[in-house]
Amino acid sequence: MCTISLALAALVASSTSTPRNVSEGPRAAARAYFEAITRGDADAALALVANPTDADRLAVRASAASQEGLRRVEDLATSRFGERGDLGITARQRRMLGAIGRAPVEVNGDRAVAHPEGERPVQLRRVGGAWKVGSPADRLTGPERKALERALQKTEEATKDVAQRIRSGAVRSAEEARDALRKALGHEKEGVPL
Repeated sequence: MCTISLALAALVASSTSTPRNVSEGPRAAARAYFEAITRGDADAALALVANPTDADRLAVRASAASQEGLRRVEDLATSRFGERGDLGITARQRRMLGAIGRAPVEVNGDRAVAHPEGERPVQLRRVGGAWKVGSPADRLTGPERKALERALQKTEEATKDVAQRIRSGAVRSAEEARDALRKALGHEKEGVPL
């Protein structure tokens, strides 16, 4: 009798979804999207956006290009200055991905919202049975899109400039590289993560 009860309990437990199991699909989609962004892979990220608009394409391409440029500068700084060349970019990306991996997720039918600690909520939708990130640009106004385009250009110029200065020896330490990048990006305040 005890064996039958245990088997029945196991069957019931396996047939009911726990909140954690229900949230795994949306959480995995959000993590895959942000992993693609941090790799600089806009195409992979866009494949994880539900019905991307032109504004979404701009936002995703800008984010991916920015992350890729920042990562390349950090790679160059660490190759030049060793561990001291760590600009904090990779660590910031790891923290963000970790927060997404642990995020509580509210699921309501084909819609979900992930709430990563210290990050903005991530809207998701189930499309054709697969979870995808909602519009990354759904709240961008025309002026915000233009600001995003300018920010992308500014980041691209800043990363190229700092990389060239590291290669030429004009930047002689990781601290100088961090300060130059902060200044070029307008993040001169202490505590602004790079």
